[in-house]
Amino acid sequence: MSSKYLIGVDGSEQSRVALAWGLARATERGAEVELLHVADDSFLSESVAFLSEAQQASEQMLHAETEYARSLGFEGKISGTAVVGHPIAEVEEASKHADLLILGAHNGSQFAGSFFGTRAVKVAATAHCPVAVIPAVASAEPKPGVVVGVDGSEASKRAIAVAAEEASFRGSPLIAVYAWMPPLTPGLEYLWSEELVESQRSAAEEAIAIGVAGLAERYPDLEIRREIVQSPPVAALVQAAEGAELLVVGSRGRGGISRLLLGSVSHGVLQALPCPVVVTRG
Repeated sequence: MSSKYLIGVDGSEQSRVALAWGLARATERGAEVELLHVADDSFLSESVAFLSEAQQASEQMLHAETEYARSLGFEGKISGTAVVGHPIAEVEEASKHADLLILGAHNGSQFAGSFFGTRAVKVAATAHCPVAVIPAVASAEPKPGVVVGVDGSEASKRAIAVAAEEASFRGSPLIAVYAWMPPLTPGLEYLWSEELVESQRSAAEEAIAIGVAGLAERYPDLEIRREIVQSPPVAALVQAAEGAELLVVGSRGRGGISRLLLGSVSHGVLQALPCPVVVTRG
């Protein structure tokens, strides 16, 4: 059974960059594509006439973006859904039936129906499938490598599994990044000692070793690079992934209050978007 990619469209330049990225990936992977346009009803009258016009406008937008997708040369299976509603809720519901959700990144725009700014972060927190957020300006020649954050958590292990498959498929190195900072004691400077540095390095090496265990057997040709960085995690990942093919980070999952909290690292890299970012699911 082929994979299904759900791509949010709104006719903007940012959305079309994400659409092109998703279509290229779907072609490579033999995946089918569903385009989704949501007309935001937050500022609409609840009258039947207004809602009917909004639905018609949504369908027109979907038709235009479907035609645009075909103009890019995509020959795979493509379908579409046009709805009126709250974008976060509608995308969350649609993500139940997708293998990957793809969104563009909008900075500062607040057009009705668009997937912009913090909405990408909120969608990534609530979606039922992995979410790819694509920068508005794609790197013409990305440097080879799939970057993944490692911290020893279950979320990190899931991210490593996804990143390894991606790197193997692309024939690119897997770059496993572990970032650490010395503990901060209130009112004091950072406390340094050779023992502290050595213990942190040992913990980092152990976390990476556990995280990548078994990958050599599964992907014999996969090159794995290990980077241990003394830096805040977001800064380390953004720097390592600047211009890279892909950055993969793990989420906390979807339970209780955690479904509303993406996590500071995932949130931070989505705000910076040094390259296409995939947020994996629990």
